Amino acid sequence: MKKISHIPEALDEGTTPEISFKSYDMPEGCRFYKSDCRVHHLICLLQGELSVHYNEFQAIRVKEGELFLIPGSAAYSLTALSTAQFVACTFGSLNMICNKLNFRIYTAMLPLVRFTFTPLPIHAVLNKFLLLLLDYMQLGMNGEEIYTLKFKELFLLLGYLYNKEEMSGLFYPILGQSPDFKNRVIQYFPYVNNINELARKMGMGRANFDIKFKKEFGVTPLQWILKEKAKHVYFSLSEPENTLTDIMNKYNFNSSTHLNRFCRQQFGCSPSELRKKLTTNE
Repeated sequence: MKKISHIPEALDEGTTPEISFKSYDMPEGCRFYKSDCRVHHLICLLQGELSVHYNEFQAIRVKEGELFLIPGSAAYSLTALSTAQFVACTFGSLNMICNKLNFRIYTAMLPLVRFTFTPLPIHAVLNKFLLLLLDYMQLGMNGEEIYTLKFKELFLLLGYLYNKEEMSGLFYPILGQSPDFKNRVIQYFPYVNNINELARKMGMGRANFDIKFKKEFGVTPLQWILKEKAKHVYFSLSEPENTLTDIMNKYNFNSSTHLNRFCRQQFGCSPSELRKKLTTNE
């Protein structure tokens, strides 16, 4: 695949998980890749076509005039199938939105939603918002104050332009009863070595952390971490350039036997067998 040296290798996450907007121009064949996304990216494709792949989901084609979310903690790849331009809204949590009531409604709908990784069409009014935002960027209006205002405006627009089912489906991976708790877990867990360390990072005792975690995620911390690890291993095996040694080192498997046992427990087959299935499907 053609490598373009003058653009970043992945979506910009900044030094801290604050709100930002950024415009990207990707030549055909260019690819963004990251195995441990720390923040959420709401991406609006204005021109071109992308192949988008994250976690355990099959790669999908996103066309001009569609938007989608890459949640924090995801492993993802974006490949330009034609020259593409998109705007990414990057944020660490939903704390800054002003329509919090709506998001509680979306959270309440989660049991009724069967989540699939599917883009939404960009509404005509939202498209006007994005084009004006591009004008702001070209004028150099890209500071914290303007981004905070535009972030709130963006989410007000989304709430008016899309129905509850669409919003619940779009933000499904990051909705919860305590979104701030959920988002901080997502931000911290790739950088800790065990659950006790994660609880300390959250400023909580282990017992209280386990209770709150089970209430928010519906599973124990260990079950969730194993599930997240499985998503990342699955993604990495679907990317041909990752060797089994690369995957072992990246996800702290101490031997090929350890990786093989993990894959058989999580996927019912060996890493090589799973890779063959994934590449055959593609």
